[in-house]
Amino acid sequence: MEKSKSYLAFDLGASSGRAILGSVKNGRLELEEIHRFKNYPYEKDGHYFWNFRALLGELETGLKRAVAAAPNPASFSIDTWGVDYALFRNGELIHDPYCYRDGRTESAMEAFHKKISKADFYAHNGIQPLVFNTIYQLCAELRDRPDVLNDSTMLLMPDALHYMLTGTATSEVTIASTGALLKANSPEWAMDDLTRLAGLPSEIFTKLVPPATPAGCLKTETAARLGIPRIPAVKCASHDTASAVLAMPCADPEKALYISLGTWALLGAELRTAVRTQEALDSHFTNERGVEDTFRFLCNIMGTWLLQETRRTWTEQGKDISFADMEETAAPLDGQAFRIDPDDPVFFPPGDMPARVRRYCAEHGQGEIPNDAALVRCIYDSLADCFKKRIEQLESITGKKIDTINILGGGTRDRFFMRLVAKTTGRRVLAGPTEATAIGNILGQMIAGGELKNAVEARDLVAKSFPLAVYG
Repeated sequence: MEKSKSYLAFDLGASSGRAILGSVKNGRLELEEIHRFKNYPYEKDGHYFWNFRALLGELETGLKRAVAAAPNPASFSIDTWGVDYALFRNGELIHDPYCYRDGRTESAMEAFHKKISKADFYAHNGIQPLVFNTIYQLCAELRDRPDVLNDSTMLLMPDALHYMLTGTATSEVTIASTGALLKANSPEWAMDDLTRLAGLPSEIFTKLVPPATPAGCLKTETAARLGIPRIPAVKCASHDTASAVLAMPCADPEKALYISLGTWALLGAELRTAVRTQEALDSHFTNERGVEDTFRFLCNIMGTWLLQETRRTWTEQGKDISFADMEETAAPLDGQAFRIDPDDPVFFPPGDMPARVRRYCAEHGQGEIPNDAALVRCIYDSLADCFKKRIEQLESITGKKIDTINILGGGTRDRFFMRLVAKTTGRRVLAGPTEATAIGNILGQMIAGGELKNAVEARDLVAKSFPLAVYG
């Protein structure tokens, strides 16, 4: 019997990263986590950056551990959060990548939209004008460092890490689409309109490739230094949400609604065409690229970032509290009056989240939150209410009638929140798979390698491999 192939997925989120091996055994996809590491922006001179070299080092550690566990992986691939990028000149990193939570883009966004209205911008690319979009970040680069784009190459984070490991400089379409730099109905750089208005030189952009594309091999010198083979590389659906959506175990994804629940909650549907109506713009929905020429019509909601920053703040203050503790203390509290708008910009930057939640409620006439449990319940209730509102907006815009929500990712471990979402929205919740992003990464590699034909086969494998929890 032919030995099953192993695929190595690097899944990097905005708070942690991991390396996961996947292989098919007895008709089911099995996963093995071999490395996990923290990922958090650092502050320097009033700006937030990602430690790119540290991330690269963690990937190299993952490669070595993967080969120790499975001597000849068929391939590896990398997915990350969206919009952030690295700049290279003569193969060298120019500076650490800015974190999308850095505040430098606000004035750059305002200046850009003096040249083009937000409605026309949306008509060009179908991407919601959000302050962290790559196009605004690059405008800030031009403003603050006028010469930095000269003779340089811009690669979004997964492509940048791929480049350092393989020497192959291409831009994968799903991650590129997050930055508002592509045409709406064609997977091409928007060279003739948006990038020209932004003053961006065309030379910084590399060839675009679709997901599930082979992308060279590990560099000879890197493989030798690590003492491992030159493992082939693949561009999966490199935006983490695009990989998660590929792992949606749904027979007819065009009739489903998904929420990829992590640091961000990405709520949306898979469509065949972009929706660029005024209602879609006003409701803050965006059209990011998906697998097989689909669009991820979705909105960005602040997600578990609110809970992560709350826990981080309390930990720094000496409170020993886990996410399970937060869930347990909030669950018994019902009918609380406290609510925030999870998408209010005040909650966007890193910092003291509990203080901001308390201040928001006090300033909006809700009184003082009495204790920590009530504060956590406020976050839970506010997120569930936001999901309900966004689902109703999506139904109105698309004409879809949604009765089932497929919630994907690590947030599904919070069973209380799954029950709360089902109750608040009045819809059935299918929770899982938990490792949706890494699974989608592996599925992309399997398609590239010919072990799976397409997304239909990939989703069928997910449905056979990972049981779902049902709520409501």
